[in-house]
Amino acid sequence: MLAPLSWLRDYAPFDRPVGELAAALSDLGLVVEGVERVGQGLDGVVVARILDIRPHPNADKIRLVDVDAGDGEPLQIACGAWNMQVGDLVPLARIGAVLPGGMEIARRKMRGEWSNGMLCSPEEVGLAAVPGVDGLLILGPGSAAPGQPMVDALGGEDVVFDLDVSPNRPDALCMAGVARDLA
Repeated sequence: MLAPLSWLRDYAPFDRPVGELAAALSDLGLVVEGVERVGQGLDGVVVARILDIRPHPNADKIRLVDVDAGDGEPLQIACGAWNMQVGDLVPLARIGAVLPGGMEIARRKMRGEWSNGMLCSPEEVGLAAVPGVDGLLILGPGSAAPGQPMVDALGGEDVVFDLDVSPNRPDALCMAGVARDLA
């Protein structure tokens, strides 16, 4: 079972280091099989609003997208995703950003056109794949502003404990039960 620390904190104030919390959970019989840090490694990734989408003159599967990254200047990005519309809010990895998978973003030419960053899918910003979504992570309208750091738009950094809940612990199959035991 996946238990986000932010959700557990809705039930009790946990202020101990993550390692101590993981050890305490394991001592309670809720074996921690893994700890994932969500939202880390997103320095240089901001929210951008799509201003314009047009075909790439030299490629059928790539489009040129102008975005507002919060500074009021349109920025051209070459993108292979097709699930976006003008006005959508999407993650933009700026030049120099290093994504959680280790990919470093640089300004480069794609079939004769400059791409000044990269628009990102959920997986590229370290999130789980969203069922039914093939392409960019689209943020809800009004959920963020262009230029806002992506980690803030996602609600900040978090820690997710992967717990092995044994069959004799049905009380630990919900966040309230896990938080109660941990508290």
